[in-house]
Amino acid sequence: MPDSLPLAQTLVRSVIRAFHSTQEVLVVEALVTHSCLRDDELAYLMKMNTKDLHRLCASLRDARFLTVHTRPEVIEGKTRPVNRTYYYIDYQQTVDAIKWRVYKTDKDMQGIAKPQDESKEYFCPRCKSQWTQLEVLDSVGPKGFQCLRCEGLLERNQEKEQPGHQQLSRMNNQFKFMTDMLQEIDRGQVQECSFDKAIAVARPIVREATHEVLASVPVDQMEGGMGKPSAVKGLANTGPKTMQVTISDGNEELEILENRKRKERFLRENALPSWITDSSVPVPVAQPGTTTTTGGSSTPVVSFEMRDADEEDGRAGKRVKLEGGVKVDDGGLSFKMEEDEEDDLEFEDVV
Repeated sequence: MPDSLPLAQTLVRSVIRAFHSTQEVLVVEALVTHSCLRDDELAYLMKMNTKDLHRLCASLRDARFLTVHTRPEVIEGKTRPVNRTYYYIDYQQTVDAIKWRVYKTDKDMQGIAKPQDESKEYFCPRCKSQWTQLEVLDSVGPKGFQCLRCEGLLERNQEKEQPGHQQLSRMNNQFKFMTDMLQEIDRGQVQECSFDKAIAVARPIVREATHEVLASVPVDQMEGGMGKPSAVKGLANTGPKTMQVTISDGNEELEILENRKRKERFLRENALPSWITDSSVPVPVAQPGTTTTTGGSSTPVVSFEMRDADEEDGRAGKRVKLEGGVKVDDGGLSFKMEEDEEDDLEFEDVV
């Protein structure tokens, strides 16, 4: 099928010139010429600020004459991306919108053209009376229909039509250029125009030296792989890493033995190092004065005495006795802390 894009462009230009304002015509002409324009570039061509341009393009977007696309870009010299707005024309969508408007207008005009009553097409030039075709069917003379009132020869009014039919005829004459081009476009094919295709063939804007702007780079094309942030990026590693399936053949004793071996292997692999399990405090040697406990094991009693360094000043120091009972059978060490009954703990003010 032949490409109908040139016909679609001609149709869009013709319709926008026939039914829209001058500023809207200039916007569409700029988009047809440059294929795709950013909002600040289009505002530069239109000699207007971006706020008024957005309001103007909103009406064209609602009429399906242009399409709006927004993408994040990083301006030169800055690190934080900003959203930039682009405008382009999707001719397939625009042609479909024009077809729908022509069809809707034609249906509305046909509703107006429906006659409420039958039109009186015949009139008498003598008595000025008017008659319908059904009324004069039984009053036929040698030269034609005769008036039922004065028997004069009736004349048919060729120009008298229903007002709705006049509007429908006028509309068909005015829309003829659109319907003819739509039929030619239907014989071919209009390719769908996306933003990537439009920006790829876009014609650049040549600015004056006093109106230069900083270049901007799309976020997805920046070096270093900086792309669009993912809202669920942190949920990527929440699932299980491995899966283990155990098939049992009914031998419970073998399963219990395998589980025991697995636990022992797990304990060996995850055993703490010796520098954690072994104490760095030397075990005191048992003295002659040991106590005997039930079971025949002896527990040495070792006393430790701690003195404060401020005894040299003549003050009474705090004495703490630590009695450690060392059990020979399991090698554990327990401490017991006691205070001298002679000295009381007092808080001293620090000057």
